[in-house]
Amino acid sequence: MRTRPARSLSLGLAAAALLATAGLSADAHARRPNLTRKGGQFGVMLGGAACIPGKAECARDQAQGLGGVTVDGKTRPSVGLGAELGYRFNRFVFAGAAYDLGFFDTSYEVTGASEYRRGMQNSVFGVVRPTLPAWRFDFGLGLGPGFSRQTFVRTDGTKDYSQGFAFKIEPTVDVFVSRRVFVGAKLDLILNAHGRTCRETATDVTCDKQRYDTDVAPVHQMIFGLHVGGTFL
Repeated sequence: MRTRPARSLSLGLAAAALLATAGLSADAHARRPNLTRKGGQFGVMLGGAACIPGKAECARDQAQGLGGVTVDGKTRPSVGLGAELGYRFNRFVFAGAAYDLGFFDTSYEVTGASEYRRGMQNSVFGVVRPTLPAWRFDFGLGLGPGFSRQTFVRTDGTKDYSQGFAFKIEPTVDVFVSRRVFVGAKLDLILNAHGRTCRETATDVTCDKQRYDTDVAPVHQMIFGLHVGGTFL
């Protein structure tokens, strides 16, 4: 037969275990940040842009072309930026539309033709980004198809351009600094599948699928930089 002291001891141990469990649960809840990872979401990126070799190269060493044209130089890095707007269905999935603008520093010497004055690429994409949340951090990898147009402008106003299908891969690392606002880093790899290179003058546009050593388009592009955004609604 259980004595009164034994019964009291059992009740005391049970109460202590219950209080300890409640304390651990409250402590875990206190450590969990109060974040809103669902609803509308926007993001902007500002940083740099760099050339990645594609059908065309990012550098020329006295390349010889038609009509006695020689091109020598590099497509150097420059400024890049991007923006995105969409919906975050839950902590793990974001889907939306994205825009990228990346510039090229066209450091070329061209004989027999006008030198390049500037280069740039505009791109639009539909993106799905699976995300791994960890405390205040988000680790994401976005993927999506889209369209890009790449333009290199010469000093006489002639434009060399290519355009068509593109695919984007975008790893991100963000940290929420408040309930809805995050700051981090983002990298956009824009892979172009442009079929033709065109030359536009004041009176004519000619396009050709054939590649020439002196062509500076199409190339791929990498845009990277500071990523700032947040959720809303």
